[in-house]
Amino acid sequence: MESVMDRTALFRDHVDHVVARTNEALRAYAQKDAGCEGIVFHAGKMLYHHADDQPFPFRPMFHFTRFAPVPGPDHLLVVRPGSAPKLYRVVAQDFWHEPPAPTGHPFDEVLDIENVESADAAIAAAGDLSDCAYFGNAPDVARKLGIDASRVEPELLVSLLDWDRGMKTPYEVDCIREACGTAANGHLAVRRAAMRGASERELFATYLEATGFLENETPYGSIIGWDENAATLHYTSKRVAKPDPGYVLLIDAGTSCFGYASDVTRTYATASAPAEFVAALDAMDDLEQELVNKVGPGVGFIDLHIDAHRGVAKILHETGIAKKSADELYDLGLTQPFLPHGLGHHLGLQVHDVGGRQKTPEGEIEAPPEKFPSLRTTRELAVGHVVTIEPGLYFIPMLLDPVRAEHPDAFDWDLVDRLVPCGGIRIEDDVLVTEAGREDLTRGLIPGHREPIDG
Repeated sequence: MESVMDRTALFRDHVDHVVARTNEALRAYAQKDAGCEGIVFHAGKMLYHHADDQPFPFRPMFHFTRFAPVPGPDHLLVVRPGSAPKLYRVVAQDFWHEPPAPTGHPFDEVLDIENVESADAAIAAAGDLSDCAYFGNAPDVARKLGIDASRVEPELLVSLLDWDRGMKTPYEVDCIREACGTAANGHLAVRRAAMRGASERELFATYLEATGFLENETPYGSIIGWDENAATLHYTSKRVAKPDPGYVLLIDAGTSCFGYASDVTRTYATASAPAEFVAALDAMDDLEQELVNKVGPGVGFIDLHIDAHRGVAKILHETGIAKKSADELYDLGLTQPFLPHGLGHHLGLQVHDVGGRQKTPEGEIEAPPEKFPSLRTTRELAVGHVVTIEPGLYFIPMLLDPVRAEHPDAFDWDLVDRLVPCGGIRIEDDVLVTEAGREDLTRGLIPGHREPIDG
């Protein structure tokens, strides 16, 4: 782990970079709106359930967090060319709630900060910002700052800054790397407990205990599913009952570090799992590592996604699940019911980070191929990108039943029926694109299902 001094230096360089890129974006936007002289990044406004005083879980807005990893709502950060970023930090005087805990982050050594006691005080301290654009979730705050509605997240500015978020600074990579390490503690603890037949809920408690995170602190709803639950792509229920039959466990879980997320998936088969499923799991692990090793600067993510489907076709054929050849399966589109999601996505302040379908900084979009509409990333990979690589193979009756009717001779349907209780397979690593190619940020921390772990 970096020392505090190292992190301070990394963050200082990071802020300098983000300020420079923001100023470049403002210059480009000035050709459209010559009166825009800066940007107000709002941490965001707390939102409440309808007709209730209970708030939704709050996370600061992501462009704000890139400058200032400060928890809580209402803070304002003003960026103007020629001036240091100015943070108006709200530190409420409140006996109902505990004061903000120390973050351990050196932002207060780098940023120009003025502490205020309320959201209204932050607006008053910031003053008239009518010559600025506004980024945030509260247009009424922009209005109070004198900012015209046309400058609330203007499309060109958003596109330019979203594009830049794709290239992670060394500070951002350091945060993601630390989030991967924390998640590894949870994944390894869950793997040990799973082999003892623990329930989904017990495994989730094990994950939180091992990572030191509360449920509302994880960057996304952790997926821990035994057997058929592994085939629900965003399964989050977490059953209390012990697994039955207990063939397969899938865990898709990450943590975060100063707002930057990790996102890792592993699938494990127990000794009672069908041999054909274990063969498919072994082959999928090989395929995932092959795809990781193809990541590099200039690589097209669409091409990687196609390679994933061709790999799934090969697995289906070689395990005897399919009767047709791998080429026939791919050409007929018969891999898609087994792999209905995209190969991966950009990762950063958001788990599904922004800019993945941008073709240009100005916001031109590269739509996914008609054949693969769920692909989140179509952007050519570049140095500094962090992406997930997460091929899968699932046995989902609602997707397979129409295939059974239309292609009754394409698959061994009796075998498919025996594998449905296993749910499915997904294996996911977080991968940094480097000058030399790539660095897998997770595989060395969280071994594959065939590799031993300590303890």
